[in-house]
Amino acid sequence: MRRLVATLAALSLMACASGAAAGVRGGPPSFPDLPGSWSHAEINVTIKKQQHTLILDRGRIVQASPQQIVVHRADGINVTIPLSASTVVTPRRFSVFTLRRGLYVTTMIVDDGPAVRVNVTLRP
Repeated sequence: MRRLVATLAALSLMACASGAAAGVRGGPPSFPDLPGSWSHAEINVTIKKQQHTLILDRGRIVQASPQQIVVHRADGINVTIPLSASTVVTPRRFSVFTLRRGLYVTTMIVDDGPAVRVNVTLRP
């Protein structure tokens, strides 16, 4: 019962933040194709005539909850990535509730706020 209450409370908090998570009307942008090996990138882009900053991080999850993940990047830095109910997690068999320690991910945040995309990969 306590777990159900905690889950419902987390869902309601994430729903409040979901408007900011969309970042851009019509859904989040796709991941840009960045060459080479990287762990963090900030890219200024124009989407529908508006300026946005995409913040990308790549690494291994060292801590996970439905509200946030902590990602250990290849440059040795741990970064906390907030999540929301509208965060798109791929592949589809994953969700913000099934992200766990040890998974390799690439995350995207648009203009601060929670991640709009999390892509789970088998290796870095």
